[in-house]
Amino acid sequence: MKKGVGLFTLMAMTLCLLILSACGARQKDDAQRYVVLSPEVAEILAELGIEDRIVGLTTECTYPPALADIPKVGAFGAVKLESVISLNPGIVFVSGLEQDGLAQDLSRLGFRVERVYPESAAEILSEISRIGEITGSEDAAKTLVLNMKAEMDSIRAANSGKSIPRVYLEIYRDPLMSVADNSFVGELIEIAGGDNVFDRLERDYSRVKAEDVILAKPDIIICYSQDSLANILSRKGWQVIPAIQNGMIFFEADLDPDLIQRAGPRVIEGLHGLSMLYDQWREKVR
Repeated sequence: MKKGVGLFTLMAMTLCLLILSACGARQKDDAQRYVVLSPEVAEILAELGIEDRIVGLTTECTYPPALADIPKVGAFGAVKLESVISLNPGIVFVSGLEQDGLAQDLSRLGFRVERVYPESAAEILSEISRIGEITGSEDAAKTLVLNMKAEMDSIRAANSGKSIPRVYLEIYRDPLMSVADNSFVGELIEIAGGDNVFDRLERDYSRVKAEDVILAKPDIIICYSQDSLANILSRKGWQVIPAIQNGMIFFEADLDPDLIQRAGPRVIEGLHGLSMLYDQWREKVR
């Protein structure tokens, strides 16, 4: 037998043993053992007070800090299947996009897989309710949803009648990428009292042209592309943009990206943070 074939056979046998062991264990173990591959779900479970049921996470699940000691099963887009299997989860919570294939693999192996991928503010609330039902935490989920909805309504009301800044959010530099109105982040920009400069894009998160940013004349730039202030100020033709002329350029230190890019309970903090940036602009230009 060739060495390569022998190695492949050994790996396949090891994986099979892990699967058989996990299947046997799941008949005996508590079903409330969760492997969580989505930072949003990790935050939701923690907010519901059941983070002690989480037995595995991806490396991106960094909040709250209490999750730090939970075993990691890989990165969001590079989950180690054998690590998930070895933890004998009763439920595996996955996100969308590149995790769809993994979800199918786990389902075929007999694991219960729950896909959570909210794409709007309303879907955040409905998914929190569904997670509450899945985990038997309906009361805590109901309270969380009611509180979040009340906060969202309050933020909308507080910004009613105020001047509306045009906001450009940059999520990548090369190529230049931003967010569309109908994206989750675009919706948050507007709930907080702003106007996202890109009404429509090819996708929710898509490439944009530098000249289109210039023509959009944003009042505020939120830069999450890891570029520096000096580089932004020196971009060709951007000196006519109001945000640059008025010094209304903000970075990760001004507003944690996780607060508006993760569809979880902390979006309320993100909305308040956006509102504060808008108030700074209003003070500047009044």
